[in-house]
Amino acid sequence: MILVQLFLSLFRFCVFLLSRRTARAKIALLWLENHYYRRYFTQHRIRPCLLPHEKQAVHAFAGHVKNPSRFFSLVGPHTILTTWKNAVIRYWTRLHKNNLPGRPPLTKALKELILTLKQENCLWGVRRIRDELTKLSLSVSHETIAKILNGFRRTGDLKANLSWKKFPASHWHSLFACDFCTVTAFGFVTFYVFFVIKLEIRQIVHYNITRNPTIRFPRLQFSEFEYKYPDFYLIHDNSGELRYFPYDQYDIKDVRITPYSPNMNAYAERFIRSLRQECLDHFVIFTENQLRNVLKSYVEYYNNYRPHQGLHGIPNAPPVQPETGEIRKRPLVFGLHNHYYREAA
Repeated sequence: MILVQLFLSLFRFCVFLLSRRTARAKIALLWLENHYYRRYFTQHRIRPCLLPHEKQAVHAFAGHVKNPSRFFSLVGPHTILTTWKNAVIRYWTRLHKNNLPGRPPLTKALKELILTLKQENCLWGVRRIRDELTKLSLSVSHETIAKILNGFRRTGDLKANLSWKKFPASHWHSLFACDFCTVTAFGFVTFYVFFVIKLEIRQIVHYNITRNPTIRFPRLQFSEFEYKYPDFYLIHDNSGELRYFPYDQYDIKDVRITPYSPNMNAYAERFIRSLRQECLDHFVIFTENQLRNVLKSYVEYYNNYRPHQGLHGIPNAPPVQPETGEIRKRPLVFGLHNHYYREAA
């Protein structure tokens, strides 16, 4: 087949060369060149790109030739259809842009307000958010609100409604944790410090010391504690005196962590670390009364003056201070820490 095409091409070329007319010879050369490029583009799957003025010339000449695809095959039906579709798009875009401006886009402040309403009210849907905006004299359709929220989800600004960060936050007021920590005094006497921490405000609400942590000791502690904070959840580990304690008799809902998983009681474990690093490691304990005084001083500092990262660096009970005045300091925990404040003028 290839030999036949080659023979025909050579034959036609010879016929035109034998002619004395120069125009026919030029046409023959152009025809051979066109035939070569057509075959080359087909074999290498190359789609030629015409310039705009070349496309216009093709459209102009093709209307005066019968069956133009025999002479010019660079443009197919799909090319003409694509060109026409793009022309229609440009026409309506220019018409809409010049004469029909449409609804103005929502401002950034309004989008941020929609995001805030969704983050602060995870149970609200788009229609509930639309109704809330209507109360504020802001007219936004629920379809637009859905598009805005989907955009925030794609960028990561809007997280899932039921996240682990939000779930415990809704139960902070009733979550407590307890644990024991050991203190070795002079003469290798071991004291056991029992404490209960309120997770919402990182506050030690109860503590005591014993040398014999039997099950009778927690009974005395919880009998005093349940009157201050009724109906609460208590997180504890699997130590014997806490694991077998009859919590039902004291109206306490206990939450026992998995064995060998102290990270599940992370707040209590972090307090023990802070107590050791910021206080007990800098003292040699001789008597129980000394240990009580040290604990009393540190618990006062921990509850009222120590900044907590979980509370954005704010103490539990920050005192109201003036913005101006001389800076003073107050020694705490026997001089280990200091509280700085401004003295009122």
